Amino acid sequence: MKRILFVDDEPDLMELVVKLLSARGFSVIQAATGRMGLEMAKTEHPDIILLDVMMDDLDGWEVARKLKEQKSTKNIPIVMFTVMAEDTYRKRSFEYADADWHVSKPFESEVFFELLNLATEKKEELGQRIKSAIERDENMGKLLEMINPKLLS
Repeated sequence: MKRILFVDDEPDLMELVVKLLSARGFSVIQAATGRMGLEMAKTEHPDIILLDVMMDDLDGWEVARKLKEQKSTKNIPIVMFTVMAEDTYRKRSFEYADADWHVSKPFESEVFFELLNLATEKKEELGQRIKSAIERDENMGKLLEMINPKLLS
């Protein structure tokens, strides 16, 4: 069972996403602030981190940067999970925060869950898995917009 650390300060969204993730077989660890997310990433060692951008104490981009700078957390895949869909924000997620994925809310559930499964793949296998997903369902082509290009090179 894959363990996801979900960091978001909106209780209603947290409840909904936790239910969706749990129904798909994920074990969810919850953090309601950026600082709490930083600490829990170090102590809980999740398989993946789902991180909101807009939080009161520490924004998600700063949290991601700090996680990528620490030896114990730098290899954990980070999915930025935000209402900010424009290319400028996606670029900030990838280039500034060094996040691996950028998902805009609202999201298409099948694409989202495929992304979560792909996010924990070994880099060497990732390109082939994405290609297979796209061949299986053309909606999965949206995955290419959500992934940090450095992961495919």
